[in-house]
Amino acid sequence: MEDNVKSGGSEGENGSPNGGRLIQATLVIRVWRDTESPEPFRARIIAGSPNGDEHTISYARDRAEVVAAVNRWLDNLPDD
Repeated sequence: MEDNVKSGGSEGENGSPNGGRLIQATLVIRVWRDTESPEPFRARIIAGSPNGDEHTISYARDRAEVVAAVNRWLDNLPDD
């Protein structure tokens, strides 16, 4: 079994996939269960901006909200 398996293309000289412009942004998702709640799923989403000057924190109560937050974050990344 290979440890360093990569998908999505090859890395260019700058370390970005397919030789494109390197974008550095961070998305952290922490998930836990609130056992006291009838709907126990919880998530905290910390989204860092590509320029690194700000971040936002949001919370989700179901998986669809987490997926929506990931899609919003991806949509806000620069295209070029």
